Amino acid sequence: MAIPVTSLHILRLLLQADQNLSGLQLNMRNNAIGWKQSAQAQALPIALLADQMNTASAQYQKRLGWIATAQADTGNWTRLSAMWLKLGGTGQDFADVVTPLQAVADQIGPAAKTTFAEAIAACDQILAAVDAPLSLWPE
Repeated sequence: MAIPVTSLHILRLLLQADQNLSGLQLNMRNNAIGWKQSAQAQALPIALLADQMNTASAQYQKRLGWIATAQADTGNWTRLSAMWLKLGGTGQDFADVVTPLQAVADQIGPAAKTTFAEAIAACDQILAAVDAPLSLWPE
């Protein structure tokens, strides 16, 4: 007999969505800070820095894909959404986080990064769009 999907499982999905999106937001910001510092100091060859940024962009897309996969599972997403509403959230909450993160993830890969100035400009765009998520302690 299979274990049925319960509210406990749905809560787990909700917590995983939060961990993924908050973590992605923090990773995007912290990576941009580090890349910008590296570009300003010219501490790495530009090709290596660009490769790091492109690799991260692919990982950001993968992590955002997890949310899209969860949303495509209409049965469980409906239950997740209902639980979120019970907690006082709205459907717009997900869009308000996912939309800007997706926009940044979409721009990083194709952004020009052949010079340090271009890499710095790409980092500045990320930093302008992605602030640190709320936290009770410094991260």
